[in-house]
Amino acid sequence: MKAGEHMSKAIMNVLEKYAPKLLDLRKHLKSVSSNDMMIAGQLDVEIDSYCTPLINKKIYELKRISGKLVETRNEIYQKMLMSLQDQTQKDELNDQHEYLEVQILLLEKAIQKKQEQNRQFSHSVERNFIDHPFISSTTPNESTLVKKRQPNGVLELEKKGFRNLYYQNSNGNLLLPYDARNLFGIIKLWELKGKNIAFDFEFRELIHSVHGEMSGGEYEALHTSLDNLGKTSIVMEEYFDAEAKKRKRTKIHNPIQEMAIDRVTNSVSIRLNENLHKNLLAGNVIEFSISLFNDLATPTSKNLYLIVVNKAKDREFVLDVEQLINHLGIHASENYKSYTMLKNSFDELQNYDVIKRYEIVKKRRIPDKVIFEPSDWVLQRSADLQGELFLG
Repeated sequence: MKAGEHMSKAIMNVLEKYAPKLLDLRKHLKSVSSNDMMIAGQLDVEIDSYCTPLINKKIYELKRISGKLVETRNEIYQKMLMSLQDQTQKDELNDQHEYLEVQILLLEKAIQKKQEQNRQFSHSVERNFIDHPFISSTTPNESTLVKKRQPNGVLELEKKGFRNLYYQNSNGNLLLPYDARNLFGIIKLWELKGKNIAFDFEFRELIHSVHGEMSGGEYEALHTSLDNLGKTSIVMEEYFDAEAKKRKRTKIHNPIQEMAIDRVTNSVSIRLNENLHKNLLAGNVIEFSISLFNDLATPTSKNLYLIVVNKAKDREFVLDVEQLINHLGIHASENYKSYTMLKNSFDELQNYDVIKRYEIVKKRRIPDKVIFEPSDWVLQRSADLQGELFLG
C-alpha cells in the first residue's frame, strides 16, 4: 500500500467512526430544540474534539478528500431534486446527504485547525545546523556516492553552501529531512526533559514529539535514522559561538556525542556535543512549525522552509541561486532540473503563505539571484522571538 493510500484510508476511518455519532447527536438535539444556532454550536463542540486524530494528517490530503466528498454531496443533492415524487428514494438520498455533510464538517474543522497549527512555531533547531549545509534534500546516485566513500564505507564530503561543512558518516549515508525531523524531536525532548546535556527517551516519545504516527515500519526507520545521526561527524567552517559571540572553525566532532540505542525496549540514551548544548542554552536557535515542516510535500521544500525562516530572522532576503542549490543539497543530472526543483519549492512555500512572493533574477538567461518576501506572520514571529531572547 502506498503512503498516500494509507493516509487516505486512515482519514476515512476517522470520518466513518465519528460521522454516525454526530448524526445521532444532531437527531437528539433536533428532538429537544428547534434552535438551529444552538444545534450548530453543540455540533461544533463535538466536531472540535472528534477531529483531533485528523490534525496530524497532511493538509493537502484533508483538502483532497474534502473536495471529493463535496462533489459527491452535490451529486446526491441533484438526485434529491429529481426524485421529489419518490419518498422512499428521497429519504435514502437525504440520509446519504446528511452523512456526507457531517464528514465534510469534520474535515473543514480539521483543515482550519491544521492551518492554525502550521503557524505555530513549536520546535527549534540550533542555527549553525541551518547556517551550514548539514541536511541534504536529495541523495546523489549510487555511483557518485561510491566515489566519495572510503574503502571502509565511510562517506566523506566537502559540502558547499552559505557556509561550508566537512561531513563524515560512518554508515556511508547523507542526512535527509526525515533525519532532520528526528533531530528536531531530540531537541524538543531535550527542552521537555530539563535541558541536560545527557538524557534518555523512548521511540514513542520521539515520534509523538514530531507529530509522527505509530505506523508499522516507523520504528525500524527511526532506528536507522538515529543510527545515522549518531554516526555523523562534522567540521563547521564558520561556527557561531553564542557565548564568545564570534565565528570559528570547529574541530571534527559528532553533534550527538554519544548514542546508545536499545532495540529490545526501543529506548535511547544520548549525550549532546558540548558546543551544541551551550548554544542551545544560549538560545542560538530558530523556531519553526513542525506541523508545516511535515506538511510540505518535498524534501527540498522542507529544507528551504528552514532556510527561509533562518534568513528572515536576519532580514536577509536576497540569495545566490548556486549557493542555495548547493546548500540545499539538490543533486540533479542537469542544471535545469535543479532550477525547476528550486522554483517548485518556492511555489509551495508561497502556497503555504510562508512567503508572499519571490523572483528569480537571471544573468545571461541563467538563474543568478532569488529575492523573496516572507509573509507578515513569519516576520512578526521572528521579531517576537528576537525580543523574547533579548528580554531573557
